[in-house]
Amino acid sequence: MKQKYSFAILFSASMLLIVILPVLFYWISTEDFYGRKFENPAPNFELVDTQGNRHSLAQHKGKFTFLYFGYLNCNDVCHNQVGVMFNINHQTHNDDLDFIFVTMDPKRDSPSMLNDYFNQFGPNFTALTADSMQTIQKVAGLYKAYFFADAATDKGKDYEISHPGNIFLIDPDGIIQVVYQNIYLRYDKIIEDLNKLREQRTLNVTSP
Repeated sequence: MKQKYSFAILFSASMLLIVILPVLFYWISTEDFYGRKFENPAPNFELVDTQGNRHSLAQHKGKFTFLYFGYLNCNDVCHNQVGVMFNINHQTHNDDLDFIFVTMDPKRDSPSMLNDYFNQFGPNFTALTADSMQTIQKVAGLYKAYFFADAATDKGKDYEISHPGNIFLIDPDGIIQVVYQNIYLRYDKIIEDLNKLREQRTLNVTSP
């Protein structure tokens, strides 16, 4: 019995670290940016859109792309982040912007539900899914955005998914420039970051 309790404690502690460590690592404002300045290549991946077509991150080259992982049954974080993305899309010019939402819960987030939810935000919002949660976990792992579901997934009951809530701002060249992690993000501050990156890109293009 003691061994079972010890295993349960160790498992819970390890799962907590999976969620907390990315938060501690990412949520540090640097270089006058609201989010954490990063500058690493964004790992490419391919999943499935709501129409059943294969869709890759590489298709968004040439655009500033906000990438985030969430699920529709999420209580707070995911819907708050979607609201932030909606405001960014409508409070700044968006001809150079794309938004990718990757569901962590393909079992409950059907393609039709994702399509109905994100269609209201605009044509530059893309929702992606897969045949299993494990497939999504592999993609999230590429971004150190590890997540896990509680044991109820195997019992057909409602369940929650623990996840860090990272949003990745990827530039038109496919480089992660800024990472955000917070439940209550300020869209105006993110737009300031976005405009700084736009200005830097313009200067790099026009400089001899």
